[in-house]
Amino acid sequence: MFKLFSLLLLWGYSSYSLAAPALWSATKGEQKLWLYGSIHVADSRLATLPEPLLRQLAQSDLLYFEVDPDTVTPAVLAPYLALPANETWQDRLGESLTTQLEQLIDEMGLPQLKPLPPWFAVMQLSQVNAQRLGFSSHQGVDMQLLHLAQQQHIPVRGLEPPTLVFKLLASLSERQLEQDFVRHTLAEQDDLAQQLELLLSTWQSGDEQALLALLHDEQSPELSAFIEQELLLARNQLWLKNLKHQAPQHALIVVGALHLYGEYGLLELLQQAGYEVNKINP
Repeated sequence: MFKLFSLLLLWGYSSYSLAAPALWSATKGEQKLWLYGSIHVADSRLATLPEPLLRQLAQSDLLYFEVDPDTVTPAVLAPYLALPANETWQDRLGESLTTQLEQLIDEMGLPQLKPLPPWFAVMQLSQVNAQRLGFSSHQGVDMQLLHLAQQQHIPVRGLEPPTLVFKLLASLSERQLEQDFVRHTLAEQDDLAQQLELLLSTWQSGDEQALLALLHDEQSPELSAFIEQELLLARNQLWLKNLKHQAPQHALIVVGALHLYGEYGLLELLQQAGYEVNKINP
């Protein structure tokens, strides 16, 4: 798999012009859905979204994200972000890995991360590191579309509860995967800028196979299986179930790009469910 933090958020930057990622349609009877693979965080160079995407937003009755941003509140997430009183980082990571994480936190001046569970602390550390490189969620596809949808009075819905991913990541410790997660996330910090640039350039190229190729790295098979099965496939299946239940007639669906492609991607699952799926050329 690709560098963990970068992959989970799918963000980056490109210094040259490339084709925009494709917009897809999925039609079944009177229902028509449009799907777009997002990059969640970017810098100011992602200032303009593709025209086909903007046109489709204006023609949609609903905009779906992975999670409705309005439902993500500190109170909702608090149960997953508290380190149990009887546990320490050394209990969960061991002495060496704890020392590495604490040293980097101290170097970055982020002592507020130390009371948090290790998986969340290291992700927050990466997010701050990325922000210092000029990347933020406000410049990503999702937040830009959210603001446009609000201006155009288009309702926004989430495909899953706001706690789902946090619950999954909070289970890393009991799955004996937290050490591997923290170790790989720490390892990416030295070359995070290069990783972000590579990721956005791959996303901008619209090359689905190149994106899928990012799903390979050197972390343990167990962590790879967790990410591919729990964070990708299981959530795709849940989204399809929720779409079937809600049955929107005309909706734009914007999710992380890696959720769309491959054998267990959302596009393939929609085809298996009887939808006619087509790529929309600009």
